Amino acid sequence: MLDDLHRGDRESVELFLLCAEQLRDVPVLLVGSYRTGEGDLTGALARLAACSPVRLALGGLSAAQAKELLRRGAADMSDHAAVALAERAGGNPFYLRESSLLLAGEGEQQALARVPQGVQDVLRRRLALLAPGVTAGLRLAAVAGREAPVALLAHAADTDAEQLLDALDAGVTAGLLTEPRPGTVRFTHALVRDALEGDLTRLRLARMHSRLGRGLIALGSDDVAATAHHLLRAAAVVPADAGPAVHHARLACEQAVRRYAPQNAEALLNSALGLLADHPAAFADQDAALLRVMLLGQLVDCRIRMGAVVPAREAQEQAVRVARAEGRADLLTAAYTTWTEPTPWRVRPYAESDPEAVEELGRLLEDQELSDRQRCLLLDQLSDALDDTDPRAVAVARRAVELARSAGEPRLLGLTLTSLLRKVDCELEPAVYLELHRELAEVADAQDSPEYSWMSAYIAARTAAGRNDPAEMERCLVRADEIARTYELQGAFAIARLRRPMLAMAQGRFDEAEQALGTAVAELRERGAVDLSGLAALSIGCIRLQQGRLAEMLPVLLMVWERYQPYNEALAALALLAAGRSEEARQVFAMRVAHRRDFAYPILAGLRGVAAVVFRDREAAAEVYEDLLPLRGLAGGASSLSVVYRPVAQTLGELARFLDRPEQARLHFLEAERVAAAWNSPHWAAAAAAALAELPPAP
Repeated sequence: MLDDLHRGDRESVELFLLCAEQLRDVPVLLVGSYRTGEGDLTGALARLAACSPVRLALGGLSAAQAKELLRRGAADMSDHAAVALAERAGGNPFYLRESSLLLAGEGEQQALARVPQGVQDVLRRRLALLAPGVTAGLRLAAVAGREAPVALLAHAADTDAEQLLDALDAGVTAGLLTEPRPGTVRFTHALVRDALEGDLTRLRLARMHSRLGRGLIALGSDDVAATAHHLLRAAAVVPADAGPAVHHARLACEQAVRRYAPQNAEALLNSALGLLADHPAAFADQDAALLRVMLLGQLVDCRIRMGAVVPAREAQEQAVRVARAEGRADLLTAAYTTWTEPTPWRVRPYAESDPEAVEELGRLLEDQELSDRQRCLLLDQLSDALDDTDPRAVAVARRAVELARSAGEPRLLGLTLTSLLRKVDCELEPAVYLELHRELAEVADAQDSPEYSWMSAYIAARTAAGRNDPAEMERCLVRADEIARTYELQGAFAIARLRRPMLAMAQGRFDEAEQALGTAVAELRERGAVDLSGLAALSIGCIRLQQGRLAEMLPVLLMVWERYQPYNEALAALALLAAGRSEEARQVFAMRVAHRRDFAYPILAGLRGVAAVVFRDREAAAEVYEDLLPLRGLAGGASSLSVVYRPVAQTLGELARFLDRPEQARLHFLEAERVAAAWNSPHWAAAAAAALAELPPAP
């Protein structure tokens, strides 16, 4: 066997040919390998043809083989890195080996971003064998992407079409390019493309991107994503491309959102906003402030779809600041109406309102020229800006729903229904809640919208949890997970994971609950979905209270108390008492106010009931008893799908016993046993049974 015949000197090739010609009748296997496009083997191959050789075109390693080879050099690489590097190397063993060495030495991020030095050196040597015109054509193709239309390359080349075609032909012959279909060329290996592009200066690279982007426009291409990519890369060096770049970035963003790729949309918009800031002169003939608000509005939309609600709110607030600086009501309306997609959780931080926004939105709503859509979105924003304890919040949300119904816009109706459902408690107003959910489900079915379909399934799960039906709750959430996974609604998928720690809390698997809660909260924080630090403290506080370990959490609970007081006095007071600070505990408990009627109400009221008994406060106990009585059949907080304390009936029983109402207490503890059985909760059942045993015999 003679390897690399294309590198062989004349004598070596001649020896190979003589063996082939003279040993045709001898049982000897003669193998020669060569790389197409390198060396001059034309005459040698013609002589071999007379010997009728078997020709084998060798392809790359399979994906499985490529991963196996990669892991020999870096056994602990992630599956993501293995797949990406295998695809990038195109099955070439040398490229794969060099990539695994780079990964082992410098980590996955560098291995995925750089061309290994050994590969770069080999490719440079191969390219040096080609004519300069061929290399120039290949570099243009590399800037165009892994695959490119020949017509685009011919239009963007700084040579005539024939020279460009000659360069591409040479690339195909050299095995650097393939022709997957007529009129298209594709690099055999992504690493080849990366190496060709990596050797270009920033100036040359930008100029090539500019020619390619403008070429796509001239050819009438509908590939707005590619056009935006090239023009955005060019505009940093070619300011004249800034305007067209921003325009096509907006179009590409809309396309990415339709295709459920909001992360791509966010990257495009961030680049466009950067150009707007860096090259203001390029937008002198446009309304730059309006353009900025529109770009920020699109950024709000794609971040909501990513589940990054906190960054979405920040983008909207940035749009509002731009409008305020300009002093323009039309821009303020545009900024406040950027929020057009539903979210399962309240957008603003818990127990906070926005008085400045309330005032501005009130003024904007006085404009008689507003469209129904604008008015509806402004009302939705006003209901969110108002404190949930403000009775106007629900009234304004209802007005938004009514206007959406009359406007006949299903997606607008879905948005406003979702907002209203966050304000109508499924436990306190079950009939109203069910009717609103039914209407939302109809919107989801009519629109074939994954966002609203997910929301409908999630709300159905809340309803099931409120009915003490965890099996139906899980079925609904599995359906929600399937929708979120199919359409990559990652924020929604992460939110639904909170039922894992909730179920573990219900069933007394407290260590598992804490671990699962920490994972879910960290993921949601990383995605910018929602700040759940207060919810996490409440959940773990409930766990430690049931374990008799509440004093361990005193520093955390005091920090939460400072942030949210006076709405969460019970846990802080009980923790102070457990730590031996009884006087402070009584002072904190005395600061209580009426609870907010929200998802945390059954838990916070239940904790207040426990504290009332501990502090021997009959007035507080009687008050909490009356507040909780309508919720006696529930597991406290289960409909939040994130945290659960214990059966409300257990708290009611303890309050009734403290208030010297033993027969009422008995009925409540029996109800608590029923709720415990529904949730398969042995520790709830044991607590109810123990409380029943302590009661005097029934008369």
